[in-house]
Amino acid sequence: MVSNMKHAFLLAFSSLVLSPCALAQVQAPVQSAAKAAPQELPPSEFQRLAALGTHQLIDVRTPQEFSGGHLAGAINLDWTAADYEAAFSRIDASRPVLLYCHSGGRSEQALEHLVGKGYRVQHLEGGIAAWRKAGLVVVK
Repeated sequence: MVSNMKHAFLLAFSSLVLSPCALAQVQAPVQSAAKAAPQELPPSEFQRLAALGTHQLIDVRTPQEFSGGHLAGAINLDWTAADYEAAFSRIDASRPVLLYCHSGGRSEQALEHLVGKGYRVQHLEGGIAAWRKAGLVVVK
């Protein structure tokens, strides 16, 4: 009987001691994720960051799409090109990156690729279509 009581006491005590540790481990990733910069930006915030000049602005559309109108200061690295890996490897990993495409699909794929390689990347929510809809300037 005493052995069962000791066992029950040890079980209850270890539950109390371990619960805060387990809770802290579960909450830590949530807290760090909350502090991370959002990966998808609305046009107004994307424009603000692009204007700072601290980010690399990359249009991941085809050269034909790029020539039809793009954001001022953007460079064109075609996500669908056969040599996209080589082109994307030339991006400076020490500077944050802003990506956009037509509607956000290709830039999201490129974002995932670059994040996997350790880059700090964000992309334009809704792409250049949302940019234009917001009445923001596109150059040729």
